[in-house]
Amino acid sequence: MPTLPVAFLLVYDAIILIGVLCQTSGLQKKVAPLLLLFFCSGMPALIYQIVWQRALFAIYGVNSESVAAVVSAFMIGLGLGSLLGGWLSARYQSAAIFIFALAELGTAAFGLLSLRIFHWAALHTAGAPLGYVVPLSLGLLLLPTMCMGATLPLLTDYMVRGFFPVGYSVGVLYFANTFGSAVACYFCGTFLLRDLGQSGAVRIAAVMNLLVGITAVIIWRQKGASEPTERGNELKPLLGLRGAAALSGVTAFVSLGLEIVWFRVFVLASEDRAPAFALLLATFLAGVAGGAFIGGRMTEKKTAGEIGMGVCMLLAVAGGISPLLIPAVAFLKWKGLNYLLAASGFFLVAAVLGAAFPLLCRLAMGGGSETGRKVSLIYVSNIAGSAAGSLLIGFVLMNYMGLQALAFLLGGISLAAGLALVAVLPRGIVSRVTLVSVCGIALVAFALAPKLYPDFQRRLNLGIEANEASSLVHLVENRSGIIAVLANDEVLGSGVYDGSFSTDPVHDKNRIVRAFAVGAFHPSPKRILLIGLSSGSWAQVLVHYPGVELLEAVEINPGYLGLIAKYPVVSSLLNNPKFKIHIDDGRRWMLSHPDRQYDLIVQNNSFYWRDHSAQLLSTDYLKIVKEHLAAGGAYYYNTTGSDDVMATGLAVFPHGLRVLNFLAVSESPLKVDKERWKSVLRGYSIDGRAVFQAGDSGCDSVLREYEELANTVERGDLREGMETSESIRRRIKNPLIITDDNMGWEWR
Repeated sequence: MPTLPVAFLLVYDAIILIGVLCQTSGLQKKVAPLLLLFFCSGMPALIYQIVWQRALFAIYGVNSESVAAVVSAFMIGLGLGSLLGGWLSARYQSAAIFIFALAELGTAAFGLLSLRIFHWAALHTAGAPLGYVVPLSLGLLLLPTMCMGATLPLLTDYMVRGFFPVGYSVGVLYFANTFGSAVACYFCGTFLLRDLGQSGAVRIAAVMNLLVGITAVIIWRQKGASEPTERGNELKPLLGLRGAAALSGVTAFVSLGLEIVWFRVFVLASEDRAPAFALLLATFLAGVAGGAFIGGRMTEKKTAGEIGMGVCMLLAVAGGISPLLIPAVAFLKWKGLNYLLAASGFFLVAAVLGAAFPLLCRLAMGGGSETGRKVSLIYVSNIAGSAAGSLLIGFVLMNYMGLQALAFLLGGISLAAGLALVAVLPRGIVSRVTLVSVCGIALVAFALAPKLYPDFQRRLNLGIEANEASSLVHLVENRSGIIAVLANDEVLGSGVYDGSFSTDPVHDKNRIVRAFAVGAFHPSPKRILLIGLSSGSWAQVLVHYPGVELLEAVEINPGYLGLIAKYPVVSSLLNNPKFKIHIDDGRRWMLSHPDRQYDLIVQNNSFYWRDHSAQLLSTDYLKIVKEHLAAGGAYYYNTTGSDDVMATGLAVFPHGLRVLNFLAVSESPLKVDKERWKSVLRGYSIDGRAVFQAGDSGCDSVLREYEELANTVERGDLREGMETSESIRRRIKNPLIITDDNMGWEWR
């Protein structure tokens, strides 16, 4: 994945940081070490966030409810930490750097133990009901997230008491820390998680926290209590604390809402690759960091009116530009170009929104006592707005609004907030000509943006294949993802092939032969569990297997149910008394139902390189599956052609059989019985109609092909045939055994 556009944006921020650190003034020299430490502190924070959230998703699932719960717990911890940091900065003014050091050391200690703690939690709480997920996640994350959240108010108070202006102090600190997080995201997306896995990345992060903490203790011992050395320009508060906090919350709401919308766009553009999120986050945070620095510098020599006008224009510009970005990415993918070429646009909007935070801090206070506490309140509002954006947009509104509607909603809120601030500012201090010009241009851009949206979904989902022959006939957008159905009945999930509405073995366009092949190796499955429903085609075949008494399916996206009802070939499934559907994450559902046993578990999962695919392919997951197999039961799943996936399955189960790109594994030997299979196939009927009509030349031809497929098991060297586990083990050399920790091929 070409990452040069993102790297270029990070270089821009790096130049700013180097310039700040190399300034020769006496005051700047005193705080340069702290800025460098705060930059380093931001790096492990984001490594933890990415790894810890993945680890918790493995316990509580990656369905939208669990994701919202885990993210909320993270935000709550940061908010409480900010309040604690503000209180400590006011109570122990001379010890701000020392308390910062303790926070870093505390985070390091937890980081080193974190994955073990999560593993312990998994043993006792895995599969817990949703109502318990938030308190459980908060309990696991409270200590480290509070330590992280406390650091900004502590260091801001220290810098302001050294008589730096409030806006500059907040801006430069927020810049350094956020830029560190952006760099960490880029490293995660390019090599860190790929080469070191979750445990290695967390160890690196903990060591960084440890070094930052120790260095901060040394600096504190050398400096002692900070003494004022130079008085910055005072500024009479203009908005007041409540007004600044409210506007900070609105800005953060828009910012995080846009990040969620953009992430879905990146998922479609990248075909659901794990590094896409890290690269988007790196771009977003780099923009926020650069904007925070510029905002801080703007406060140094500007009047209150100029700062207020700046906030108005920033919010208006963000609102006008942000709706233009989605069709830009769609256009790049349609033309076969690197979608990251649009990164500069995302960077710009993030920078505009990031600049607002230090400006609002400056408008709300002019320095003096309890600056850290006041900053913490604005920061808490910022965090609360972020949490609200994550929950309201990602968990609620995405169920009712598509990407286009959400982009214009968030852009409109930003525009409205900027214009509303004009009414709050005192008359006569704002340059009306400049303000009207900028806001007018933003409004024009916002008004013209809808003209760019026709056909953007087809371009995003299909890329260069978006031609007239590949039109979208159905599109489902909800909080679980985007499902697109093409005119040829193919289904795309998050822009990647996810099956087809077909159960026809004669015109086998979705390789349904693999579903019918169950009869070749399993004598009589009565209870079947299907992980992933998609088009329902596999479920329709399996529920009609002779002798089946129950087919339970677990599907994470309820949008498929509405689509199944539209297609007669599978619509009867929804009314079949032997069929039962659960809307949940498959792994979470099995953990929460430990007593369920099945003769056959089937998983027609997607490509092994997709985001979160390892959580359905790892040895950790296979051990969960094993606990749900009855005596003689088999697990039958899609390897999507990966030798590593097959080797991982055979590392957990002693017996296996490959059927094309599927692998059946079991604790019991798996033997191909051709005669039994032919008997099952000739008696197969769906909705009362024989699948293999006697005397039909097409059906007879397919049965002969199936018999030849069964014969290939004796050869074992055909990729399009069957193969025993002994042959697979001999053939595959030095495989990557997939675990939750190394995450398979997601980051490779």
